Amino acid sequence: MKTTKLSLLSLALLTANVSAGGYMFPELGMMNISTAGAGAQAIAEGAETAFANPAAMSEFNSTAIAFNLQGMVSDIKYTDTGSTGLFRGGENSTQAGTTMPVSSFYFVHPINDKWTAGLAFASTGGSVIDYGPQFSGALLLQDAQLLTVQFNPSIAYQVQDNFSVGLGLVTEYGLLNQTLAGSGSHLLPQIEASGSSLEFGYTLSAFYKLDENNQFGFAYRSQIEHDMDGHLKTRSSKVDSSVNIIMPASATLSGYHSLNDKIATMWSLGWTDFSKISDTSISLTSREANIARNWEDTFSASMGMHYQLTEQWRLESGVYYETSPQDDPKFQYPDVPTGEIWKFGAGASYDINQQWRMQMYYEYYYGGTPSIEYSMFEGSAVESTLKGDYDAKIHFFGVLFNYQF
Repeated sequence: MKTTKLSLLSLALLTANVSAGGYMFPELGMMNISTAGAGAQAIAEGAETAFANPAAMSEFNSTAIAFNLQGMVSDIKYTDTGSTGLFRGGENSTQAGTTMPVSSFYFVHPINDKWTAGLAFASTGGSVIDYGPQFSGALLLQDAQLLTVQFNPSIAYQVQDNFSVGLGLVTEYGLLNQTLAGSGSHLLPQIEASGSSLEFGYTLSAFYKLDENNQFGFAYRSQIEHDMDGHLKTRSSKVDSSVNIIMPASATLSGYHSLNDKIATMWSLGWTDFSKISDTSISLTSREANIARNWEDTFSASMGMHYQLTEQWRLESGVYYETSPQDDPKFQYPDVPTGEIWKFGAGASYDINQQWRMQMYYEYYYGGTPSIEYSMFEGSAVESTLKGDYDAKIHFFGVLFNYQF
């Protein structure tokens, strides 16, 4: 009987909040953070190319490795604007930001004059948010964590002196943990959800060098669909669960243009297939439900610049814009507030010697001010609406080291 009650309560609450979108962070893998992602697929300077555009690995004539140490600090503020029913009585203003350390590793090795192999340990996304128990929507969600990591071997083939293609195989591990509900009342016990999944995908890419000053790159990353198998549990009960989470396909076209010996410009145009996240499928023991998401594809554009300050120092900067996958407050959820995205990047590269290069970077990620008007138990005596506004910012910073043998 306890298990049945937990299944019913869990299903009602789980259909309100499961991390399912708005969690794609190229910053975690491609390493062109100082230019806000601009030119990532058209540049072949370090081993991180194995992740950004495997085809561009053909530009390497010696083995290279790179490792990255990064911090991500989110500053997410929720302001309640008149929640009703069960959502009344929480904090007027809630800080939901968190911190997360990140690291990655890259390797490139020329096999012969035509073939080059690469390897990347990195991530394409994650979501960490922590409202705490005083949040107006704490009955739905107190905290959530979605983490992914990829093992990405790849190969490049030089078709012509100025044109190469690349193929990568992706093994991605995903981990989901959430505290879904809880209060001082025994009627609504705290429910914890956990799950994990190992899935597979691929990358396709191309690199074209028009001349020594102009080059272009393209990369496509396939969709990876996770079924996060795990459990929902309280202190006294536990049921099996599975949450379907899609890491959508994406495509990016980039260009790099050296204007003179001091200045280079770069750009990128991108697309992410967020329309595949029309809903989220949730399975409990003998029960299933779908969450309506109604997401749309997003499109992005970025511009960046390199300025060679001295022989060893180079300054870097860039700006990025991406459309919003969802603007309707009634389809927003506390797990991942979504809106238009602006990014502003800055950094510097330093050639320590002929083999070592260090890149320091910072990016300000602004997720806008989306609103939420999520309703539960509509038409009943306990109809409740979580109503508020978000102000979402994320800070990325770190250092990348490259070594060429």
